[in-house]
Amino acid sequence: MNFNTRSIGLAVLLLLLFLGAALSLQWWLVRETRQLQNTAIQEQRSRLGRILAVSGLPPEKWDAYFQRELGAMVGGSVQLYQAGSPPPPQPAAASSLTFTDPVVNAPGWEARVTFASPALLRSQVMHQRILTTIVLLALLLAVVPLLIVVLEARRAVSVDAATRTPWAASRAQAVGMEQFARLSNERTAALLEEHGARMRAEEDLQVNRALLGHSVAERVRLGRDLHDNICQTLYAVCLTLESVQKKSSLSPEMMQRTDQCLAELRRVNQEVRAYLQDLEPGSVNGQSFAAALAGMIGSLPAEDEARIERRLDPETVGLIPTHQVADIMNILREAVSNSLRHGRARRITLLAGRNDQSIALSVHDDGIGFTNPGKRGHGLDNMQARAAALGGSLQVESDSGKGTRIILNLPVPTST
Repeated sequence: MNFNTRSIGLAVLLLLLFLGAALSLQWWLVRETRQLQNTAIQEQRSRLGRILAVSGLPPEKWDAYFQRELGAMVGGSVQLYQAGSPPPPQPAAASSLTFTDPVVNAPGWEARVTFASPALLRSQVMHQRILTTIVLLALLLAVVPLLIVVLEARRAVSVDAATRTPWAASRAQAVGMEQFARLSNERTAALLEEHGARMRAEEDLQVNRALLGHSVAERVRLGRDLHDNICQTLYAVCLTLESVQKKSSLSPEMMQRTDQCLAELRRVNQEVRAYLQDLEPGSVNGQSFAAALAGMIGSLPAEDEARIERRLDPETVGLIPTHQVADIMNILREAVSNSLRHGRARRITLLAGRNDQSIALSVHDDGIGFTNPGKRGHGLDNMQARAAALGGSLQVESDSGKGTRIILNLPVPTST
């Protein structure tokens, strides 16, 4: 805040204080004047009442002479008129007072009295006018210096602005150039970054194309190897077993075992060929869960001491979609096969149940369990992967000597 601003503020503050004091004094004088006016009117009203009481003359007999004498007694003029009619015109001076009273003991008649203001009232009115004139002069004397200070301040600001205008323009131009340079650098950096990202994306695309080509070639090679090695080997084993059946005299039990092995080899060969064509295993493709489960259990080798028990809820089994049957059969086949081969189970129980959120399929055996739980084969990993692909989970519970329980949890399919 500069000196001129402080001076103007101080002057305005003093002016406001002076105006406040002058207005307070003016308000006090007005109040005292009104009180004196009311006191004078009350005195004249009392005097008029005493005079009318002494005279005892009724209003009907008031003539002009009586009214002039009555006005002289009260120090003014008295006019008589009937109530309800307009009073007669009476010019009044600026310093006179007027009041109207009903005539005592004369209903329907009123008297209007006009008298001169007392000297004290006239002096107070004069004081009010003098105070108003002083306030106006003080305002004029205070406003003129303030206007001079404001004009000088504006002139100084104009001169300062005119002096600083070239420097301000140069500074604004420099700031504009700086902002333009910064924006240009940022845009260049963004373009370079975008170009680098595009180059990296193109390089990644080339690498992905090369990897995809290599993957396709490897897949073709793997398919050829499976067809030329596994399929042909399975077919050769089937021919060998058929030749053994024809050229050997086997017992009925061994003949049944040999037929089961031939049927399983043919099924495996068919599924391998189906996988080579990127299809689901042909033996369960499109079948219901019950039919596929019956076929899977029928293809297992018949062990003398092993018994498979099925406790399946028909409503739960009916909810399983046909396109999921193949993967579920692979999981159950691996679980039952592990119970027979590794667990040496004598009893295997297949269970199926559900709640509002999930379907549970369980394979429980009474085998020897896991002797080394930390060692896992490819079978369990494949089962876990298939369960995850179905949107579910696989839980394995096993203790040494207490059997194994494998639980497959699947979400309940939504109805479409």
